[in-house]
Amino acid sequence: MSPVGSSRTFLPLALLAAILFAGAAGCSRAGDGSIAVQLVYPSPPGVAASHASARAPSYATDPADRIRIRVLAPHFAPIEKWFLRSDGRGEIGGIPPGARISVEVDEYDNTAIPSGDAVIAAPLLGRGWYHGITLSPGEVQTVPVAMYARGTIVTVCGAPASGNAGTPGDTGDGGLDNEALLRNPATVKVGPDDAIYVSTFTPGYGRVRKIDRYGYVSHFAGSGTHGTITLGTAAASSPIDAVSDIDIDRDGNIYLFNDWNQIVRVDVGVIHSVMYDNGVANPAARFNLAAVNVDLVYFVNYLDPRVYQVIGTSKSDFVTDTVPYDNTEPISRFNYPLRAPSSIAYAPMSDSLIFADTDNDRIMRISLANGNIFYLVANDNGTRFSEGIDPLAMAPSRPRVVDYNPITGKIFFVEGLSNQVLYVDAAGKVRLFAGTGNPGFSGDGGPATLAGLSDPRASTVDSRGNAYIADYGNHAIRMVVGGALP
Repeated sequence: MSPVGSSRTFLPLALLAAILFAGAAGCSRAGDGSIAVQLVYPSPPGVAASHASARAPSYATDPADRIRIRVLAPHFAPIEKWFLRSDGRGEIGGIPPGARISVEVDEYDNTAIPSGDAVIAAPLLGRGWYHGITLSPGEVQTVPVAMYARGTIVTVCGAPASGNAGTPGDTGDGGLDNEALLRNPATVKVGPDDAIYVSTFTPGYGRVRKIDRYGYVSHFAGSGTHGTITLGTAAASSPIDAVSDIDIDRDGNIYLFNDWNQIVRVDVGVIHSVMYDNGVANPAARFNLAAVNVDLVYFVNYLDPRVYQVIGTSKSDFVTDTVPYDNTEPISRFNYPLRAPSSIAYAPMSDSLIFADTDNDRIMRISLANGNIFYLVANDNGTRFSEGIDPLAMAPSRPRVVDYNPITGKIFFVEGLSNQVLYVDAAGKVRLFAGTGNPGFSGDGGPATLAGLSDPRASTVDSRGNAYIADYGNHAIRMVVGGALP
């Protein structure tokens, strides 16, 4: 995402890294430009800027650190190369001129082993990015890339905090994400191309906005108050109205669940189908869905004790609360005493559905292989959250948000109005991910665990392991740098 804010603290020692772009012919072309990358280490919150100590203590560097620099734009394939911090400086040559150029920088310790787009056996130390570069033919340009320690929270879309609160708005289409305003983002989802889809509101109706990989915001779906949704029309001009949840199947098709109890499938920006159409507005129902495959969707409605399955346009009950009730694993999906399910997600690593059974204070897992239900974060006689608690020893307090982490195969979740995001780590323990528990808007540039959140409604993860939070009450999308990595 785009750099946050305009204030920068520059160190006298900067890294200028060199990348030689070999185009389709394997060489630079006349008229290509160059980019120099200057790494910048902002001070953490509450710490005065200082040339002597401008980086957080947790982000120590070493001359042997390995730094990956990637240059991206819509008009050329990504350019990537690795450097040692001790290399000191160089030049990025052969960059095709044009607009919407982005730079991404990752820093790892000296155990990093490059393997294509992946990194083997190395923890991420820090990460930075810079969007909105326009390069003229033959131009040489220097860009400052602010580096943040892993686990740092930043606001990537929406106004920065003002008086411990956010600023609602609905502006910025066509510009960069950190210049746009949002109003009550209800959900957020990352697509296979790392584009981010956000459900938000104008003063009169709901719509979905898209932030592309290069940091630019555009209108994606919804136009005016709710009306007839016509197949084959552009999603951007369809009267879908407020969207309570978004999911994306493995082929990149997008599913929008609106407050009118309709599931709309969008393919390449066009309305493909209305998979489910109840047609009655009910925002209190907290409609939430999980796309498992093309035209195979499961959904929940907070007001109904059911998990529903939709294949094509055919709906059926999948989990029911039929007596006699069953609470002993493996639990029959037909006899589980479900109460007020408010969130559901698909976990492909285990081929399972994860759902928040809100009024039972449980998070449960349904195996799609055999249809049985298992406890995931649940213990009727357990204790409330404490750092590192076993999930089967915890009784979560009215969990209402569950989202999947594709990097570890574990989950993120939110308890009631806790203003915190919790997660199950790679070792299977429950830990605090973001939020102090006190409502507010604070902490950008520091550890996510010390940040103020206000009614977080959803989370999602991109291909690089960054985690995004729909900070509903703060009218912002917050990012935790590398937060989904194990």
